[in-house]
Amino acid sequence: QIYLALRAAQVPAELHLYDGVGHGFGLRATNKGPVTNWLNQFVDWLRVRNILEGKTP
Repeated sequence: QIYLALRAAQVPAELHLYDGVGHGFGLRATNKGPVTNWLNQFVDWLRVRNILEGKTP
């Protein structure tokens, strides 16, 4: 509902759903498919919106 509300209000938003990985994996390394790269995707998203500068962690 939050994502849909943001889009309805024309707020830039993205929604990424990762199947089969559960919740709470945090920053620890994981080898579970696409979720392995979630932190880099988040950092890229922050950069595109000029929220973050610098190199990827």
